[in-house]
Amino acid sequence: MPKPSGFGAFTIMWVGQLLSALGTRMTNFALSIWVWQHTGSATAMALMMFCGFGSTVLFSPIAGSLIDKWSRKTSIIVSEIGSIAVTFILLALFLTDSTELWHLYLVNVLTGALLAIQGPAFGATIALMMEKGKFLRANAMMWSVKSFPVIFAPAFAATLLGLTGIKLILLIDGLTYVAAIITVLVVTIPRVPGQDREKTTFWQDCVFGFRYIVERPPLLAVQIVLFSISLLAALAWALIVPLVLARTLGDEGTLGLVQSIGAVGGVLGGTLLAFMRPPRRKMLVVLGAILVFSIVGRILYGVGDGLIAWAAAMFFVELTIPFIDGLAQTIWQEKVDPAVQGRVFAARNFFENLSVPIGFAAAGPLVDKVLEPAMRGDTALADTFGWLVGTGPGSGIGLLFVVVGVLGAGVGVAGFLSRNVREVETLVPDHEPEPEVKPLDRQPALAD
Repeated sequence: MPKPSGFGAFTIMWVGQLLSALGTRMTNFALSIWVWQHTGSATAMALMMFCGFGSTVLFSPIAGSLIDKWSRKTSIIVSEIGSIAVTFILLALFLTDSTELWHLYLVNVLTGALLAIQGPAFGATIALMMEKGKFLRANAMMWSVKSFPVIFAPAFAATLLGLTGIKLILLIDGLTYVAAIITVLVVTIPRVPGQDREKTTFWQDCVFGFRYIVERPPLLAVQIVLFSISLLAALAWALIVPLVLARTLGDEGTLGLVQSIGAVGGVLGGTLLAFMRPPRRKMLVVLGAILVFSIVGRILYGVGDGLIAWAAAMFFVELTIPFIDGLAQTIWQEKVDPAVQGRVFAARNFFENLSVPIGFAAAGPLVDKVLEPAMRGDTALADTFGWLVGTGPGSGIGLLFVVVGVLGAGVGVAGFLSRNVREVETLVPDHEPEPEVKPLDRQPALAD
C-alpha cells in the first residue's frame, strides 16, 4: 500500500505537530510554575527563555547545513528523537527528585538547538510536498500549531499539576513526540531535486544562507523589515503580563481573559489565512498587517486601561501575526530553490530568534530603571505623556507600548515606500522546478 503524499501527507504530519505542540506548551507552563515556586525569581525565568532562544540563534547556521545535506524526513525525525530524549531525561530527574535549576537551563539549550533544525526543516518541506498554490494554506496550518495549543495547554497543565504533579505532564509530552514521529514515518516526503549536485564545505554551508539573502537586495530589504518588526514585538511582548497586572493590581482573571481572547484571534487569523485565496500582492498584505499590528495591537494596548481595550488589542495582535508570518513565509518558499531552503530558512530563523533575547533583555531595564520612575514623578516625561498613558503603576510600560507601536507603524510605512520591499514578488522571480528528464521512448523502425 503506497504511503500518503502531497497535501494529504502534510495534513497527517500537521496533526502530529499539533499534538506535539500541545504537549510542549503544557511542559513549558508546568516548568515555569516549578521555577517560580522554587526560586521566586523573574530573572531565573527570563534566563530560561534566553537559553532557549539563544541556543536556537547559535545553532541555526549549523542546522541549515544539516537540513540541506540530510533528507527532509531525516531532519525532522532527528529533531523529534532528540526532543524525546531530552524530555525523558527531564522526567527521570523529576522521578528521582534530583532536579536543579541548571538542569532546566541545559534542557532549554538542547531544546533550542533542536528547534533550530525542526522549524526550517518543516518550512522547507512544504515546498516539496505540494504545488505552489497550496503553500499559503500549509503555512496557515503551521501557524495554528503555535496558536491553538495556547488556548488549552495552560488549563490542561494546571489541572494535571493539581492532580498528579509535573511527572505525568512530561510523560504525555514525550508520548506526543512519539506520535509526531509516527506521522512523519507513514508519509512520503519527496527528495530535494538537485540535493546531491552541490559539494561544499561545512563552513561554506554555515554562511550560505546569509550570503544568499545579502546578494538579493529585495529579499534582504524584506528580511530587514521582518527583523525590525520582530524586534519591536519582542520588546513589548515581555511586558504584556506586567502591564495588566500593574494596572489591575494583580488581577489574574483579567489577564487570563486577555490572553484567551488573544489566542482566539490567532486561531481565527490562521483559519482565515488557510481558506482565503492567495492574494496577488502578498507583500502589500504583510505591510498592511504590520500597520494594524502596530497601531491597534500595540498603541491601543499601551493607552488602554481595562479589559475591553486590552482584549481588543491582543485579539488584533494575534489575528495579524498569521498574515505577517504566513504570507512572508510563502513568498520565501516561492522564490528560493528547495535545494537551498534549509540553509536560507535557517539564516532567517537566526534573525527571527535573535530579536527575542535582544528585546527581552532591553525591555526590563528600560521600564524598571527609566520609564516607570519617570512616569510616576514630577518629570517632563510625565507632564508630556501623562494625559495619554496615565502616571500610576504601569504607565511607563504603557508608554513603551505606544513608542513600539509608533515605530512599528513607521516600519510598515517604510516598507510601502521601498520598491525593493513593496515589489519583491516581481523583482525576484519565482523558482521554477526543472522539468523531469524522462528516457526517450524507443522509436519505431523507419519504413523502407
